[in-house]
Amino acid sequence: MKKNIFYFVFLLLIICNKNSFAQNTNTNIQNQEMQTFDSYKEVDYNQTLRPQFHFTSLKNWFNDPNGMVWYDGEYHLFFQHNPKDTKHGNMTWGHAVSADMVHWEQLPHAILPYGGGTIFSGTAVIDQNNSLGKQKGNNKTMVAVFTFAKEPFYQAAAYSTDKGRTFQLVNNGAAIVPNQGFDKGERDPKVFWHQASKKWVMVLWVKRGAKEGTPEEKLGKVRFFTSDNLTDWTMASDLEREWVFECMDFVELPVDGNKDNKKWLLYDASFDYEIGNFDGKTFTTDKKVFKGDFGTNFYAAQSFNNSPDDRTVMIGWMNQGKNSVFQNAGMPFNQQMSFPTTMELRTTPEGVRLYRWPVKEVEKLYSKSYKFKNLSVEKTEKKLSSVKAELIDMSIEFEPKNSIKLTIRGLEVAYDQKNGQFAFGTSKVAAPTIDGKVKLRVLLDRASIELFANEGAAVSTCYAVPEVGNYSISLSADGNTKINSLVINELKSSWTK
Repeated sequence: MKKNIFYFVFLLLIICNKNSFAQNTNTNIQNQEMQTFDSYKEVDYNQTLRPQFHFTSLKNWFNDPNGMVWYDGEYHLFFQHNPKDTKHGNMTWGHAVSADMVHWEQLPHAILPYGGGTIFSGTAVIDQNNSLGKQKGNNKTMVAVFTFAKEPFYQAAAYSTDKGRTFQLVNNGAAIVPNQGFDKGERDPKVFWHQASKKWVMVLWVKRGAKEGTPEEKLGKVRFFTSDNLTDWTMASDLEREWVFECMDFVELPVDGNKDNKKWLLYDASFDYEIGNFDGKTFTTDKKVFKGDFGTNFYAAQSFNNSPDDRTVMIGWMNQGKNSVFQNAGMPFNQQMSFPTTMELRTTPEGVRLYRWPVKEVEKLYSKSYKFKNLSVEKTEKKLSSVKAELIDMSIEFEPKNSIKLTIRGLEVAYDQKNGQFAFGTSKVAAPTIDGKVKLRVLLDRASIELFANEGAAVSTCYAVPEVGNYSISLSADGNTKINSLVINELKSSWTK
């Protein structure tokens, strides 16, 4: 009798293992119907509203930047992508590469849906130590860790041994971190190598704070994991905050450029952030929360892993949802990315704060420059009458005696001296005088405007469509406002077919 029971259990285990293996094998088959990139070759970058120095997919919908990483001379920008429509859906990892973060070449879609789910946001790392054990030849393995979006969501991985051109699923696409039981949609793993502890670290959003109820119910949750091999992950700690929600990023930055004094910056999709310390397992802060962008269209930013220099650079998705200017205008693409910006921590009278600034590579696009110094508003206005430009990178420093208004191609940016802030539409950007002076930098493309106040202390990212046929820039102010300097750089397109 005992032998019969043992035999029955043995057969049952074999059947279960075969079914499990069959299921895992099926999940390893990426849906090749989603590899639609051949059809993209018929599209160019000349449409009326096509951004000329911001990344866009050749066609179809895209959103969150994913897997941003540098390797062997290339910046890789993966992104959430619908390969079949200009609306959200069929989430796949699109892919583009650049040598300078300005000129991008889009490549075939990188990671395709499988197993009845789709591929949500995540990170890419360069496996310098061959932790995964997949390296071939001299090329380091690129490992992408992403959310497999089929409820309940879990975290999975894929790897590339050919510099991101093709990917194979790790463990046939099975979970490397299973759903933690807090939210069916737990998602968006941030992974990086923590040199001090010699461990891989994953930061994962697992719970959103409740809008109503007790203070405890309002707390969202971020979970930290560690790993030696990128496949087996151990929970290290939890961070509970009201503000946390999806697309977490976590970076270490020097304070005031001092490499011996570094702090960690944790931020979420809406760019709330905290600054603190991290020991490889636990993030500790004073719980003060700040805002990293004050515009209406900045979301789900991510920074490059494995940067080749001392800079930490981020790119955000300019979220405009369903009612986008591109879709309404019948463009073959939908949505755009923000321009890449550096991230720096600086000491201010209020404490350590984040500063952002456009990457210097934008200078490669300068085609013509106008420079004015030490002028009254009236004289500056006369000088500006000869300036005509479509794509603009301009900087102004002035000493406000009253309010001032800058009009760029019909778009108004107003400075309120009383409140010490710039306003564009509903977006308000703090810019108090510093030694009696205020600084503003403006990037204007065909469908967007980005404002950087006082060297990037406050930033605003917004969609904005300039007036058709209007290429003028004007300035008006009350009182004796002095314009210390005004530099206007006309930009050429970053696109080549």
